[in-house]
Amino acid sequence: MIAVPIVASTVREALKDMRIAFRVADLVELRLDFIKDIHRDNLSMLLSRKTEKIIVTDRKNRADIIEKALELKAGFVDLDISMGGGKIKKLIQGKDKTKVIVSFHNFKKTNRKEVLKKYSKIKKLNPDVFKIATYANSISDNIVVFDMVKKARKDNMKVISICMGEKGEISRILSPLFGGFLTYASIEGKNSAPGQIDVKLLKRIYRIDRLNKPKIFGLVGNPVVHSKGICLHNDLFKKLRLNKIYVNFLVDDLKGFVREYGPIISGLSITIPFKRDIIKYLDGLDRSARRIGAVNTIVKRNGNLIGYNTDMVGAIRAIESKTQIKGKKVLMIGAGGVARAIGYGIIQKNGELIILNRTVRKAKKLARDLGCTYGGLSRLSKLSDVDIVVNATSIGMSPNDDQTPVPRNVLKKIITGKTVVFDSVYNPKRTRLLKDARGLGCRVVSGYDMFINQAKEQFKLFTGRNIK
Repeated sequence: MIAVPIVASTVREALKDMRIAFRVADLVELRLDFIKDIHRDNLSMLLSRKTEKIIVTDRKNRADIIEKALELKAGFVDLDISMGGGKIKKLIQGKDKTKVIVSFHNFKKTNRKEVLKKYSKIKKLNPDVFKIATYANSISDNIVVFDMVKKARKDNMKVISICMGEKGEISRILSPLFGGFLTYASIEGKNSAPGQIDVKLLKRIYRIDRLNKPKIFGLVGNPVVHSKGICLHNDLFKKLRLNKIYVNFLVDDLKGFVREYGPIISGLSITIPFKRDIIKYLDGLDRSARRIGAVNTIVKRNGNLIGYNTDMVGAIRAIESKTQIKGKKVLMIGAGGVARAIGYGIIQKNGELIILNRTVRKAKKLARDLGCTYGGLSRLSKLSDVDIVVNATSIGMSPNDDQTPVPRNVLKKIITGKTVVFDSVYNPKRTRLLKDARGLGCRVVSGYDMFINQAKEQFKLFTGRNIK
């Protein structure tokens, strides 16, 4: 189920937001602590319709208002454990139809021992629903709240178990799919806690109200907010009626992530900065990924995590839509995981590759592996008659749209009348580099073309199905 918190500052505004929320949500949470003009006598206005679908929450712990909510037979009241067990028992004595949620919050961190201790304390109060909401400082913290869903369900308790903050967003998506009682979502950007996701996104993209214990796929990287993968993959899962979901994993500790999330995922996309580092944590590699030395796709097969690389196919198809590569002078900026895949493809197509990178030693290592020439960015202005320019860095990625790896005045000097410029960055679709190149008469290839091409190959690995 999905509950939308109402955080309006007046009763009038709250009534308006409730009407909107009831159209898209299963439940509405009235956050009375946000409503400045709320009191016992006008609470009935807010509980006059669909009362059984309303959660009344007052973080100010005003006993008289909670008593009134119980008297009006609100569907739920949420009582924070900070009120004290004695007060909670006294409030809910003789309650009629209202269900009681007893909750615990920590807005700074997630601590497993603390969570277990609070769970034991709350369990003794025998609430209808146990709720935990803690702040995620790492993606590992979500595992704590997922484990609480399993534990509470074993104890035959209904549980709401989520993490707050950007790194806790996945718990708001996955917790109800693991068996959590509900999750909270916002309307029109009105959040009651950090990390809340818009209800339309939860329903239209993630389909959490339609899936049942789906197979989990996702993007691993840092950052991940720029990714379009959640839209593409989830839309295809929906179109093909597959019980699968794709989420973003914002990761700091790659080793810890693989250890903790390996058991629950079925496949992953890998992006900056982990395309090379991930290899050491996998059970195997396919032949092309091994030769390239970078992985952008993982599929679990018979319990083993196997790495693949679809970046090469995606990039080469995109470039070859504008020009052949064989015999062409190709300048590539960058020496990371994406550069490895693109560079390998260019060499396979018999292109004459030159790698330039800010850190020369990285360019040297990649050039040695691929058998081509290299240098630092200072060599840029010394080049001429380049047939293909490739940006294989993240320079120019949103929100840094004004940046470019090759200044316009330098680009003008190194191109020919038939130069093709390809940017692996796909957000924005038209980067500063591509705008400059088009203005100089070059043919341009967007990273979005590469993204679509590699995603099709990735989807085939995830599902065994071809997408045209």
